[in-house]
Amino acid sequence: MDKVGGAQKHVEALAIGLKQDGHEVTIVTGLYEASLWHLEEEQISVISIPALQRAIHVTKDLQALWQLRTVIKNLQPDILAAHSSKAGAIGRIVGGYLRIPTVFTAHSWSFTDGVPPKKQFIYRHLEKAVQPLTTKIITVSEYDRKLALAKRIAPTHKMMTIHNGIELLTENNQIERNRHEGPLIVMVARFEVPKRQDLLLEALSELTDIPWQLHFIGDGSLRPLLEKYVAEHNLMGRVQFLGNRMDITTLLAKSQLFVLLSDWEGLPISIIEAMRAGLPVIATNVGGVNELIVDGEHGFLIERNEKSLLKTRLRQLLSDEVLRAKMGNNSERHFLRYFTFSPMYQKTLFVYEQAFAKKR
Repeated sequence: MDKVGGAQKHVEALAIGLKQDGHEVTIVTGLYEASLWHLEEEQISVISIPALQRAIHVTKDLQALWQLRTVIKNLQPDILAAHSSKAGAIGRIVGGYLRIPTVFTAHSWSFTDGVPPKKQFIYRHLEKAVQPLTTKIITVSEYDRKLALAKRIAPTHKMMTIHNGIELLTENNQIERNRHEGPLIVMVARFEVPKRQDLLLEALSELTDIPWQLHFIGDGSLRPLLEKYVAEHNLMGRVQFLGNRMDITTLLAKSQLFVLLSDWEGLPISIIEAMRAGLPVIATNVGGVNELIVDGEHGFLIERNEKSLLKTRLRQLLSDEVLRAKMGNNSERHFLRYFTFSPMYQKTLFVYEQAFAKKR
């Protein structure tokens, strides 16, 4: 949790909800940057295990396994909730060894379509190996549940789809949408694989005949390369890199269009945040994205690397204020009906209770 991402936001929101509900919550993570989160003010304990990293590394993974075992043995929790592929696997091994009911949330399988074949092979077999140690599996999209069934990762009775959900905006968050020299596009994503800020920049660099401004929110190792691209294509006056921000709700409220281009996804919280803000969305049709966005109703879906259609859809929305308003209103209503926090929280708590009851 040294970077902001959908899975991390999900964990924070669940932890805060559980704490406010009277449960005792501890988060165990790899690297941790406290300034990015609201956990301290909610008095939620965070334990950092730096050896727990995203990439596979045998020595560090064994260290992380041993250190996590020590932590969990001391905490003696009723439920171990594991998130993300790597931490999820290590967490389930520890949970199985200590006989603690373990619920794994798959935010996007690491063997999903779009992931490099070698990585797919490794993680598919890893998931099959740790499945017997898993009490319940939550998938954030129907796409991921069906993919797991197709790959024979786990039996049907162990899995349940619970779509991501986020809190409603309060009156204090209602912000007048700003006027700009041109429509303001925003993309919220870390500058890492599988996000494709490069594809958006390439498309927009060929649309300089119409007004637009672009804000990138997020950080990561690929950012310097894209900053160089912006400089080389004389886009400095149109593109801003804002880094990691705590005021994403405000920034979205000041925007006119949200874009998320990824090679693979689960059910992106960033899109749900954009829908809550009443923004039309252009996104790649991967993972569970089409469970959020209906093409032509809340925005537009495009296939991976489909730059020609991306340019067409960008021009269409950037040039038509009425269409942006219509799709944005549709997005907000869709969010209010299906993707708020309370239903997601209650369903997740029910799965935790099922897992605990099974142990008893």
